[in-house]
Amino acid sequence: MKPKQYETKKDYILESLKDRILSGTFGPGVHLKTRQIAEEYGTSEIPVREALSQLASMGLVRIIPHVGAITSSLSSHDLKEIFQIRETLESLAVRLAVPQLTDDDITQIADIAKTLEDAVAEGDAPDRLNYLNRQFHMQIYQHCDNQRLIHIIDDLWNHATRYPGPLTGNNPETRQSLQDHQDIVAALKERDAETAELVTLTHKRRAMRRIIQKTEQEELRTRIETEGSVLE
Repeated sequence: MKPKQYETKKDYILESLKDRILSGTFGPGVHLKTRQIAEEYGTSEIPVREALSQLASMGLVRIIPHVGAITSSLSSHDLKEIFQIRETLESLAVRLAVPQLTDDDITQIADIAKTLEDAVAEGDAPDRLNYLNRQFHMQIYQHCDNQRLIHIIDDLWNHATRYPGPLTGNNPETRQSLQDHQDIVAALKERDAETAELVTLTHKRRAMRRIIQKTEQEELRTRIETEGSVLE
């Protein structure tokens, strides 16, 4: 039975499948079979097809004629494109947010930064660290007074969550990210939009380099394994 907060079965199926794709439950290249999904959710195939069509419009699946819906994958080049857009839009969101922030807003943002620091010190799992990292940034962006901008940023971030996040544990890269967060908070307290924007831009570029490097290494490993199996 679908939860009451969803108006239609299609909405429920859409959000459920979306969560499973973004969480990695459905990895890249998985065939999402309409009939099987309909049986799982106890519905007809019509809302399933509608949900899959919407997932395709989000770029999360590809609809292949005579095959069906296949979860999409992102190459290192795709991720680079996404991060190039994100670094520009997220820096803009910070600049727009600064004049709107109250002292209480900044306190909430600083509290999230502290929670993330504590999580790193306590050795929490990377999933937890990257969740708090996203929460920190989105807590700032939500004050930019531009819902379309927030929606675009959130959508682009969703695509990247299927791949390794920038925070992997208590290491120099993570500690640099935590320092960046403190520098952003300091700029917010000073109501210095220009500095907050610049620190965010630099911060995002560092994250992009780390994630792209990891993805390229994984692509190389997969290519070597594939070529090796062919030679065998």
